[in-house]
Order: sequence, then C-alpha cells, then structure tokens
Amino acid sequence: MKQVLAIAAVLFIAVLLFRFVRGLMLGRRVSASAGGCEVDEDADPELKRLVKDAVASGKAREGLRQIERRATSGEAPSRAAHHCAAGNLVLTEMKRPGLAVGLFLRALREDPTCVPALERLREILMAQKRYRRLEQTCWDVLGRLDDSDAGTEMWSKAWTVLAAIYSTSPRHVRRADAIRKMLASFEVEDEDEGITAATPQ
Repeated sequence: MKQVLAIAAVLFIAVLLFRFVRGLMLGRRVSASAGGCEVDEDADPELKRLVKDAVASGKAREGLRQIERRATSGEAPSRAAHHCAAGNLVLTEMKRPGLAVGLFLRALREDPTCVPALERLREILMAQKRYRRLEQTCWDVLGRLDDSDAGTEMWSKAWTVLAAIYSTSPRHVRRADAIRKMLASFEVEDEDEGITAATPQ
C-alpha cells in the first residue's frame, strides 16, 4: 500500500513539474510576439508609465497590481486597455500564459472591439489547443457587436479566428470553408460599393 502511495505521489509531482515547464516554454514562445494593445501615450500617459516602471524595475507583480487597481477604481480612461496591458506584462515578464488569458478575457468583457486582446488569446489558446474556449470567446464577441460593426476589423478578426479553429478538425472543415467564402464575398461587396461611390453621378 505504501509503495502504491509513493508511486502516486511521484507521478503527481512529475505531472506538476511537466505542466510548470510547459507553461514556461509556452510563455516564452508567445511572449516573443507580444507587444500589442499598447496605449497611445497621449491617451493615457499614466498607464504607459506604470508598464515602463514595472519592466524597468523587474517588479512585474507589483506593476500588475497597480495597473489592475487603477482599472477597477474607475480612474482609467479605458479599462480594456489596462487589462490588455496587464496581460502583456504577465506574458512577457512573468511567463504565465494562463493568468494572461484571464486578463485578456477581462479586456474583451469591457470592450468587445479590443482587437489586440483577441489576437493574444488566439496565440495563447491555439498554442494550448484550447479550441473550445477560443470558439466560445469569438461567438461571445460576435454576439456583442452591433449590426453596424459588420465589416469592421474586430468582426473580420473574430470570423477569421473561427475559421482557423474549425479548420483544425476534419469534422468542421466545411464550416471553415463557409466562413472564408462569406468573408471573401463581404470584401468583394465592399470593393463594389467603393467603386460605385467613386463613380461620378
């Protein structure tokens, strides 16, 4: 009985170590391309300062607390930008993609048009093969966009990510093809409207 418990404990520790190492490796791979969702210095110089101080001092955890405190206190001009900046900080400095996912999801809850947050989620969740979570996020974003948002950058990005998710499964390849055709026809319609508008009456 003691041997079985010892083997179980060793296996449990091995699994924990494997997940920890895998998280670090994933964090390094994704953080190499991170850097989006940057805020214009004129729009919010305080957020820019908090991020720079956290990176320069090496105190990412303290910087994260300050950024999130400012976002939830109502002082922030854009809460989504704060959550996004916090997610990038966690990803690049702390190498914790799981925590970063939560922050990018918060950014999208605050603002469903936050394209950089969806781009980061696509990078992390596709690498982790968490397709279902990413699919739910895209449908949630599309459900919260207005009819007038059809054709916008976020609308196109959400559909493009859905096509990428569905193309990973042989059962859903037709869905991916249908989405790509829909996006292509939408672009053609936009081009036709532009030509019509440019033609003198």
